Parts: sequence; structure tokens; C-alpha cells
Amino acid sequence: MKHTEESLAGKGIVVTRARRQADALATMIRARGAVPLLYPCLAIAPADDLSPLDDALCRLGEFDWLVFTSGNAVAALADRLRILSCQPDWAQLSIAAVGAQTNEAVKSAFGRSADFLPEQADALALAQTLPVHAATRIVLPQADRANPATAQIFSERGAVVSKITAYRTILGSGGVDLAAELARGNVHALTFASPSAVEFLWQRCPQPKLFELPAACIGAATAAAARRRGFSRLVVPQVSGLANMLAALGDFFLSQKNMPESL
Repeated sequence: MKHTEESLAGKGIVVTRARRQADALATMIRARGAVPLLYPCLAIAPADDLSPLDDALCRLGEFDWLVFTSGNAVAALADRLRILSCQPDWAQLSIAAVGAQTNEAVKSAFGRSADFLPEQADALALAQTLPVHAATRIVLPQADRANPATAQIFSERGAVVSKITAYRTILGSGGVDLAAELARGNVHALTFASPSAVEFLWQRCPQPKLFELPAACIGAATAAAARRRGFSRLVVPQVSGLANMLAALGDFFLSQKNMPESL
């Protein structure tokens, strides 16, 4: 593990997460001796129409499951609940979270853990494995750009799904001058924690040189988006998560260092 962490020392690693989410990953990068290059490719904004979300929050007692596929959805619901002064009966509602980080957000926001986490931290895996039966009532707060397949899988399994736009994912701004850092040779890897980050990076910085870099992706869905965009040096952890993503990136650089030189 030590050699893996040391392999990141001195590397410039781009953090594409939204500004309010970037600190945790940046701290992990610094702890490994690397340099986080903050370049927020996305930002989180309220939904254009909050009335469907507000209506669902006032009727949470009618649902069997509240399903979170991101920490952003947790934050969006927590914000609206405070504004509406709603106090759901959490004892009567089951919560599902896509992974450990989202579950931490659930615990922080609502003071309780999720009742279900899939073995694989992926929204589609969650939809495929959550214990449901015909007419199970699910409320699914998501981003405006969320993959519709999650709700579709629930519906195909017989559940009654209320898919709600809880927030919007929009183009980010600020951060380092990425084009200049690329030109100086200070960028050694990219990190992506969502498919939206992949798309927005190219909108913010359409530099072909980006495709030469290793792209560390938090999970399979994000890796698929990166592959579609044209990234080929993908680094994907076996188990989704920020720490696992950095560990996989460290393993990647270690393997490059140990690769025999061409004769």
C-alpha cells in the first residue's frame, strides 16, 4: 500500500468535482504527496420546478423506499425539508443508498443509516438488487441528467416509481488554468466521479492532449461515459469509491514505473 501511495507523489491530479464536493478528494490527493488541481467541471443548482419535489417530500409516508443514487440528492432533499419544515417519520420509511459515501451523507443529513446498500456501488446495480415486489412504492430523487435506466429497471421489476428531479447539474467554472497547466506538463492524471464531469470537462477545456492522460473513474458508469468521450487510458477500481479510485490510480502509476524499458 505504501508503494502505491508513493507512486502518486509529485503528480498533478485534476479534480473535476463540484466546488463544494472537491475538498475530500483534494485532501486524499495531498495525503498521498500529489498535487490536486481543482477544476470544477460541474456545479449543483436547484431544480427549475421544485413543486414535484416538495409534493413528494410532504407525502413520504406513502412510499416504501426512498432511494438515493448520489450524495447530491441527499443534500437537495435535506435542504428542501429544512425549508418546508417537514419532519418525515423515518421509522416508517426504508432508505436505500448507492454506496458508502452516499450512506455517510444520509447519516449526516438524517441521523440514520440506509437500510440497503448494493454490493456494487452503482445505480443500476441498486435498481437490480433492491428487494422489491409488485406495487412497491419508490421515490427516486435524481439529477436532471440522471440515467433513465435506473427508474426503468425498477418499473420493469414491478415497482411503482416516482422519479423526481431534485437538482440540476450545470457547467462549472473557476479553478486552475487547465490549458496552461497541460502546456507546462503539470497534469499527470484526471479524476472523474460522475458521467457529467466527463462531458463538462470537454466543454470547459476541449484540449486533445487530455486524451493522452490516465483517467481515473469512480465506477463503471463513469468509465463508460469516459470511454464514449474518447478516453482510452481508463483506471477503474474494483469497488467504487474515492479512496479506491486513488488507490487504483496509484497502482496504475506503479505498474508504469515497473514496466521494463523497450530494447
